[in-house]
Amino acid sequence: MVPVPVPKGPKLIGDLKVTQIALDQPKGAKGSRLVYVTGLLKNDSDHQRLGVRVELDLLDTAGNKVGTATDYRQTVEPRATWQFRAIVTDRRATAAKLVGVKEDE
Repeated sequence: MVPVPVPKGPKLIGDLKVTQIALDQPKGAKGSRLVYVTGLLKNDSDHQRLGVRVELDLLDTAGNKVGTATDYRQTVEPRATWQFRAIVTDRRATAAKLVGVKEDE
């Protein structure tokens, strides 16, 4: 039998780091109103993360909240990066900000 490596340290939600949040219209979608919030989530731990959800507020040009967007991934492997993509449901949205990252327990 091959021994399973034991992760170092406790599992911390702070080990899931989100960067590069932007509104993005997919290529080839000209004339479409389809827009996503995209970004990167990096698992900076030695732990496999299960049921990871990114929650974002959608903001208008004045910075007012006009909606929310979420994306979910069943598994994020140790030291892996997930490129998330959450659909924007309000056409007034011009920006997004991270509200939080949650993980199933």
